[in-house]
Amino acid sequence: MLKKCKIKFKKEESKNGQKTSIRKREKTNSLYFEEDISKRAISKKEGVSRGFVDKWTQAQEQDFARDDRGWPKGKGRKWDKITERRIKEIRKDLEGDPEQFYMGATAVELEWRRRHPGISPPPLRTIGRIMFNLGVSTPNKKGKNKGAAKYLCYPEYTIYELLGGRVLEADFMGEKYISGRTEPLNFIGFSFKKEPKLRYFKRVTGLTTDDFIEQTEHFFERFEKPDFVKVDNCAATIGSISGKRNISRVMKFLLESQVIPIFAVPRKPFTQASIEGNNSVFSRKFWNRIEFKSVEEVDKKLEWFNESSLQYTGYQPPDKEKKEKGDFIPEVYFTRQVKEEKEESKGYIDVLHEKVYLPKSYINYFVLGEWDLKKERLYIRFEKDKRSEIIKKLEFKINERSKENCQEILKG
Repeated sequence: MLKKCKIKFKKEESKNGQKTSIRKREKTNSLYFEEDISKRAISKKEGVSRGFVDKWTQAQEQDFARDDRGWPKGKGRKWDKITERRIKEIRKDLEGDPEQFYMGATAVELEWRRRHPGISPPPLRTIGRIMFNLGVSTPNKKGKNKGAAKYLCYPEYTIYELLGGRVLEADFMGEKYISGRTEPLNFIGFSFKKEPKLRYFKRVTGLTTDDFIEQTEHFFERFEKPDFVKVDNCAATIGSISGKRNISRVMKFLLESQVIPIFAVPRKPFTQASIEGNNSVFSRKFWNRIEFKSVEEVDKKLEWFNESSLQYTGYQPPDKEKKEKGDFIPEVYFTRQVKEEKEESKGYIDVLHEKVYLPKSYINYFVLGEWDLKKERLYIRFEKDKRSEIIKKLEFKINERSKENCQEILKG
């Protein structure tokens, strides 16, 4: 009886979904022909794609109940054996190629387009389903809920949209070991979260400032120079563990390159979601997949992995005019979570070993500190509903010794 009820419910659910779809088609057509609303405005107003609007505004009188799928309603589409064989062969070839590290549906689709340029591949979800049915893949696990960042107003939108530029995330990775060698291997990873996406890794001699600057400079030369670099708060990047209001060597290097540093929230890895996900890909698809015998083998296959990643993402440097020197304003950003100062009954954040106090109502929320080095002022921003508001301004003098070493930057 319970099974029959479920079947009936699914049928009713399908009918209701079909009715809703037909109503949307009719509404779209009516808005365009009867109310003379532009296609772009209809797409935004009704929450439908531009392709949907184009399809249902071809003529004033259309068959809104039309079914263009090409296979029976209520039945999953059946793909022929040739399609299944092609997908299986591609997957097998990718798995057998030591220079390939990506074998999921996206990688199979890319390889299909290279091998069969005149034949459209099935949709990504279908490729994944076929691979699963053929027993050559397993479904991806669902990621953890990242709702806390949104609930606590992490300034994601401000950093990636409102600041108005390309943001590169860079981070050292944990120590790795290979058999027969007691000395650890260290790596640095780079990642662009926004299109054109890119992931790239290099082995470094240690988790040092020199290594960070050398590899970041190499990245700028090989790929592109971003507008911002988002980094962790380790001593190699943020500098002195005790000195106040210092401009570290990494800050100086980036600012001289006309790139603005953004420091992540200390001990909150999810605020570096892109690079943390990047490092996870490195571990799963590269490091844990191969039993390395030597450092030379690591370096050789790491280059294979980087090339495979470039092929997978289809990265191409964006076309963008270089900024004029006069347009560059030397700034440093700090993402911080407001802590509670119990004795003072207020909130505070730590910026370069200086406590900046905020109203108690901001405790546990995230804020963004914007340090204008020319004006020597710090602005604290709070993001809510994709709007960034300055909630505090204060004088924030550069350490005198740092100031002496950064005159060229400050002249601008």
